Amino acid sequence: MTLYIVDLDVPANTSQTEPVEQTIKIEEEVIVSVSCFFPAGCRGMVYTAVYYGEEQIFPRPYGKYLHGDNETIKWSEYYELPESPCILTIRGWSPGTSYDHTITWRICALPKKYAFWWMILDRFISFLAKIFRVRV
Repeated sequence: MTLYIVDLDVPANTSQTEPVEQTIKIEEEVIVSVSCFFPAGCRGMVYTAVYYGEEQIFPRPYGKYLHGDNETIKWSEYYELPESPCILTIRGWSPGTSYDHTITWRICALPKKYAFWWMILDRFISFLAKIFRVRV
């Protein structure tokens, strides 16, 4: 599994119409997990999303954006990329803010031949954790 990490530096008072952007080149075919960390101080006023071209892929649906404060938003995923390698664009903006913020994205990807089995194993472990009330 390959872990891609992107630190997106969002300047104070960046508008949604002119977001800061950073690209990432994913070599594998399937994204299997995603997380986005918002440091303390963002106060839910820094927004971000991931795009393939102009298509918003995380979060869905189009027009919804991640935002938070001193928290990591993470989820398991099975997203087959349209090409390999694939260039994704991470965008961020922070209207009305007074300070710069750094948002950290972590994306894990696998070759397609392994991704399906990874997803099955991940769901099985989550199921067992619920049965035995173990926190994963």
